Amino acid sequence: PEVCVKVPIVNFTVTPKGLEDQLLVQVVAHERPELEEEKNQLVVQIADGQKQLKDIEDKILYMLANSQGNILDDEVLIATLGASKTTSKE
Repeated sequence: PEVCVKVPIVNFTVTPKGLEDQLLVQVVAHERPELEEEKNQLVVQIADGQKQLKDIEDKILYMLANSQGNILDDEVLIATLGASKTTSKE
C-alpha cells in the first residue's frame, strides 16, 4: 500500500518584534476583551469599506468602458463618481 506523509510547513524566522506583537495581542485579549472585540469590529468595518470601494471602482471602470458619446452627459456615471467620493471619505 501507498504511504502518505503530511509535513506541516513551519516558518522559523521569528523576530523579537513579531513575538512582541503576538504577546501584546494575547495580553489585550486577556486583560481587556472589550478592546479586542472593538478591534475585531473595526477590522471588519475596514474590510467592508475596502470591498465597497472595489465594487464602486469596478462599476465605474465598466461604465467608462461601455459609455457611448460624451461621458459628462452620463448622469448615472456622474452619480456613481459622487458616491465613490463620499464612500472614500468615510
